[in-house]
Amino acid sequence: MSELLMNMDGAFEELVHALAIEVKLYTNLDELLKRKQSSIIDGDVESLQSIVHEEQRLIPRIQSATQARELRASTIGALSKLRVKTPSLKELIDLSPSHMSQKLIDFRTQLILSLDRIAHANRENEFLLNSSVDLVRGLVQVLLGTEENEHVHYGGCGDIAEGSRRKSHVDCQI
Repeated sequence: MSELLMNMDGAFEELVHALAIEVKLYTNLDELLKRKQSSIIDGDVESLQSIVHEEQRLIPRIQSATQARELRASTIGALSKLRVKTPSLKELIDLSPSHMSQKLIDFRTQLILSLDRIAHANRENEFLLNSSVDLVRGLVQVLLGTEENEHVHYGGCGDIAEGSRRKSHVDCQI
């Protein structure tokens, strides 16, 4: 029986180590997304290209770290004779030795917060890029006189349809 406990303790130590790596990688991704947002806002194409390249190198490392965590979780699940193939962190916290449970709770919280920040940054970056593309399309339509609507006023908050084709203009706000 003590051999099983030693195996469980070792498996939980490996899980904590895998979680530490995963949290660090997600933190790095979050920082990259913040830099990416600044590059988008500044219109710094060279910096944006560099950041996208860094992102592409980081994603496989995150996937490997996630797989490593899932492997450790599966090992603990098998040692505990759980019915699920890969138990969740919440389930593992309930199984963990008392000296490990707080570390696991902290890492779970950090993972959730990191993923929320990453999702939020991705939504913001998507909005910025889509708004820029829409603005450029609108400006091209105005400059070429190929407006689809009779009159469109391009303001800071989007398109505002109005009534005369002759009064096309762009409202630039700083």
